[in-house]
Amino acid sequence: MKSILQGIQADLRDFIDRPSLSLLIVCCEIEHSALLLKSLDSLEQDTAVPDIFLTFSHEFDNQSSYVEGIFAALRQQTAQINEELAKRGAQLMAGLPAETEDQSTPPAIRLAKLLRNVRSVIPNERQVIWVFYPPEVIDQHRYFQLIAYLFGEMEKSSLNGVKLIAGDGDLSPALAPRLEGHPRVKVYRPKLDPESFEKLLKAKASDPAVPAEERAQMHMMLAGYDVAHQRFDIALARNKELLAYFAHVNQPYNRSIVLNNIGDLYYIQNRWSEARTWYERAVSLSAELKSQPLVFNQSVNLGNALLMQNNFAQSLIYYRASEKYAESSGMLIQQIQILERIGFACHKTGELEEAAEALEKAARLNEKIENIEGRQANLEQLCQIYSELGDKRRFWESQSALSELIANERAEESEGEEGEV
Repeated sequence: MKSILQGIQADLRDFIDRPSLSLLIVCCEIEHSALLLKSLDSLEQDTAVPDIFLTFSHEFDNQSSYVEGIFAALRQQTAQINEELAKRGAQLMAGLPAETEDQSTPPAIRLAKLLRNVRSVIPNERQVIWVFYPPEVIDQHRYFQLIAYLFGEMEKSSLNGVKLIAGDGDLSPALAPRLEGHPRVKVYRPKLDPESFEKLLKAKASDPAVPAEERAQMHMMLAGYDVAHQRFDIALARNKELLAYFAHVNQPYNRSIVLNNIGDLYYIQNRWSEARTWYERAVSLSAELKSQPLVFNQSVNLGNALLMQNNFAQSLIYYRASEKYAESSGMLIQQIQILERIGFACHKTGELEEAAEALEKAARLNEKIENIEGRQANLEQLCQIYSELGDKRRFWESQSALSELIANERAEESEGEEGEV
């Protein structure tokens, strides 16, 4: 991944270092932008890059709310910095100037004033890079107007050394169709959608110039793509090559991960016996490494494989150990899931009291996190178990709790419908 990130950073630096460019339009869907945003963050944190980056990633509903969001973020940052300066007895930063705080000023003009103010307090040798990357643009026309206005203002000397990076959709862009071709504009299409990214990974994974360790990580990602596209034979071959590589370079932690991945590969094909074998190898190695997180995840997987083989007694061994770790680690969601499987397995083996104990605990935790559907399912199972046990008192307690839960849910739905009317 390092080489891919470096490639994106090189593209960004090309824009930043070229004096003739003022606006970079990034055509990339927000769901594909993680690596791009990470690359921007890396540039911002790089001490070798002298420029100042100001990044804003909130939704663009309209110009007023978007611009006010920028001001709110800067106010918060200034307050945090001043809090630290006050502790040191240092001089505090000045707040935003009054002329920029006048909300009666049109938002685009107000934002341009802010750009000028920030430029005036930053040494000339340092560029100021404003990054506007909204996760969603509700009003594309107003978004275009805002960016176009700021871009036009950048021709003035008061904004020398200021650059803009603006996010734009790839499928339905607001900026690129109207601004592409301008000599001071660069349109960047990083092609980070899943299909393009897979092609990039394949190219990098076979490039001998990329370090072997990095290529191995890319092959692990590619194995995930293979599984997603049901290329199971290719995924298996790729994982076995990775297993041999990690054994050769003596990386047992990565070996354990790959062993588990192979188990997953068989599990999703309903090949429970093969999945169990690979999970057992993974758990054994992780236990040797004393890696509790790996042991936990792989034990749950092994328990699942045993459960699917109707080997309930053995599955309980792994589930119970995993439930203790989940509880001690505060992993409520995972703990609930494991408790429900313990309840199911105990029910199947006729350990009804143990099944009830697990499901009662799951119901309490579901109530704690306000998971109504989960608690309802627990109570329904408890009613069945207590009926089988002939325990009338606990049956009616569970039945009463279930009825109350359903009644409350219906009442809330009714109130919601009345509110809509």
